[in-house]
Amino acid sequence: MEFLYCFENASLTQRVLGYLLRQWRSHLELTTVIFLNDRWLVRLKFDSSLEDALIKDCMAFLNENGLRYHAPPIVSKALTDLDAGCPTTLAMDRHNVVILSHGIPQPEEIKHFREHFVAGLGYCPQSLG
Repeated sequence: MEFLYCFENASLTQRVLGYLLRQWRSHLELTTVIFLNDRWLVRLKFDSSLEDALIKDCMAFLNENGLRYHAPPIVSKALTDLDAGCPTTLAMDRHNVVILSHGIPQPEEIKHFREHFVAGLGYCPQSLG
């Protein structure tokens, strides 16, 4: 089972990942977090043992906080490369997307990225709030 959702800003994305880790860690195979300038993409892959009721709960939570996302070709290609075992940095270079994490969810990576990005810009864009 796979979901791809977009979220408005960094803090919301962190909260969503934290909640998913608390609620569904045992069923979560991997997550991929991608930053696009105006939104955050989170791809979630769950194992097949996730029951229908839990899938519905998870989808309800995700729908309350974000929007289902249909990846454009460049993001789809980056995700395909990651699934094929391509290193994160190589996938980023090939497809010009910012991949913050791939594998075990790491909400703290978003915080570190946000701090460094904002420090470099000198201001905080809405998507990094």
